[in-house]
Amino acid sequence: MAAAISVQAQGMVTAAMGTRAVLKAYTDADGKSETASLNVKDISFPLKIFEISEQGFVHVKVASQDVWLDRKQIRIPPESLEVSCLTVDRTNANLVTAGIRGANAGCK
Repeated sequence: MAAAISVQAQGMVTAAMGTRAVLKAYTDADGKSETASLNVKDISFPLKIFEISEQGFVHVKVASQDVWLDRKQIRIPPESLEVSCLTVDRTNANLVTAGIRGANAGCK
């Protein structure tokens, strides 16, 4: 499902998670190259999401600079993400979606 999200991501980052005052910014989608720490009060939310990596990093622009933010540090409303439907084997469908509220609802 991560591949579908990274291709279709067009949502918005609305805020930093919790009371976080600083966000770490990375130059790569793997979160291995930290460029800077961004003060949350200096960021103009919402931020448009361009891509979400399989490792959980979100590609956005902050002050005209392309950066990747850790998905665990930011707030993205679920309704702001576009996710394409994936085909699941019917025999395993109940196992896959049983614990996910609303899973597969948009695929009907």
